[in-house]
Parts: sequence; C-alpha cells; structure tokens
Amino acid sequence: MAKNEPSTDAATVEVQTASNGGAPAWGQPLPQHVANYIRDLIIHDRLKPGERIRERTIAETLNVSRTPLRDALKILAMERLVELIPNRGAIVVNSSDNEIAEMLTVYTELESLGGKIACAVATEADIMRVEQFDRKMAEAFASEDRAAYFAANQGFHLSIVACSHNSTLIEMHSHLNIRLYRIRYLAVMRMQEWTAAAGEHGNLLEALKERDGERLTYLQREHLRFAWRLIGAWSPPAAANGARIFQQPRRP
Repeated sequence: MAKNEPSTDAATVEVQTASNGGAPAWGQPLPQHVANYIRDLIIHDRLKPGERIRERTIAETLNVSRTPLRDALKILAMERLVELIPNRGAIVVNSSDNEIAEMLTVYTELESLGGKIACAVATEADIMRVEQFDRKMAEAFASEDRAAYFAANQGFHLSIVACSHNSTLIEMHSHLNIRLYRIRYLAVMRMQEWTAAAGEHGNLLEALKERDGERLTYLQREHLRFAWRLIGAWSPPAAANGARIFQQPRRP
C-alpha cells in the first residue's frame, strides 16, 4: 500500500468506510454497502465538497441498479454528507467555517465526556484495545506512514469513547467523527509538523490506565484543541455567533 493511500485496518472499519472490492459484505444490505463506498470517496477527498455525485458512474462501478444507489444517497443525506437537490441529484455537502467550528466544539465535549465515563467503567480488555491502537500509531509514526497513522489515530480516539459503554454517546461521537473525517484526514496528510500532536497520546493512555477521569478529560480537551489549531481547522476565538468555543480548563 502506498503511504498516502487510506488504510483499511480496524480503525477504518470502525467508521464504516471499508468497501469490499465492489461486493457487499456478508449479510450487509446492498444500499448500506453502496453508502459505504460513496462515503469512502467523500471522506478521503475523492469526491470534493460541492461536487455532484455521478450516479451512473457509481452504479456501473458497483454493478448495481439505481434503486439501491438512491437508497444509499438517502442514508448519506441523513448523515449530512450529501445534499439531495430536486432535479439536480446529490452533491457532496460543503460545510461552512461556522458549521465546522460548531462540530469541533461538540466533538471535543463528547470525546472528553466519553473519556471521563471510560475511567469509571472500562474493562481491562477495553484499555488493552486502546493500547493496541497507541502501538500502531507509534509504528506508523516511526515509519512516516501518515495514512496508517491516521487510521490508528481514529481507532485510538474512537476506542476511548467505546470504553464508556454508553451507546448513545458512542453513536453521537461516531456520527460526528464521520462528518469531520475528511478535514482531519487531509490535515494529517498535509501537516508539516506532526511530532507534537503524535506525542500526546501516551499521556492520554496513561490517564485512562490510572482511571483519572479529571486528568483524562483535561488532556483530551487540550490535545484536541491543540490538534485543531495545528491543522488550521480552528482558530480561537472564532466560532459561530462570535462565542469562544473553548474555555481554558483549570489544570488538575
């Protein structure tokens, strides 16, 4: 695999982006499989924001009829990845800066809440899974494989929230993660300096192992805020309605 191609490891599967060579996964409804394929094109920037989705091309590529394709587009519209426009078909959603700022705000709060709950209820097996993704990140960083690093990074953050065993929180966080996936993926691919952000995950894992919810929550917010600034996805104090989207937390 080329280093700048998206990975199909467990982290990618967790955000439901893996396709299976044009064939539906075992037991998976056809519209969901088609939605996974189109979603993968969107979040890896092969379909650009504002671009019209060419239904005929996708139908021919996957050898499917228009019916499952249109059902797939309805799924993606519910996820707010595409917009269905009467008489024009579907286009990839192009989020405004304010919309992105709002999503980043909520995403950070959801993830820090997941970390806090995880410290109270996570099993040792849960924590071992987070640790596995941390090792994968370290290996990818050492080999300068940014695509593999990003996939492991996704798995790391998703698995911390999964440790909360709160299905509502996990679903909300995962859904928002999909909407933000593209800008985060492109940022890692283009980031000039990624050493500092990469080095913070060990501290997050340590706080989780120690079940220090207050410290983990603080570290998660600091880590995500730093990452947003580093990639240029968010610049303080810009936010919707002119409000500061983060407040400096008291250091524990």
